[in-house]
Amino acid sequence: DVGWLKTVDEYFAGQNNSIQHAGVNYILTTVARSLELDSNRTFTYAEQAFFQRWWDEQGEDVKAKMRKIVKDGQLEFFNGGGSMHDEAFP
Repeated sequence: DVGWLKTVDEYFAGQNNSIQHAGVNYILTTVARSLELDSNRTFTYAEQAFFQRWWDEQGEDVKAKMRKIVKDGQLEFFNGGGSMHDEAFP
């Protein structure tokens, strides 16, 4: 969740693990590689704030592979927002 316990930068880079172990950059890179290696795998993602930052840091080769993965239906984005809404909010 964007900015929940740590700053966006800390979540993205995997910093300040004394609060929570999370490195979104590493997660997205691993997901991208996993989807590329196995066309039977799928992944659904909501946090556009993190994905946009990750995307901006990628080279054209990774971007081309990701476009194909999205086109092939392996990667799906839902919610259309910067972060996942809070389902617990009444």
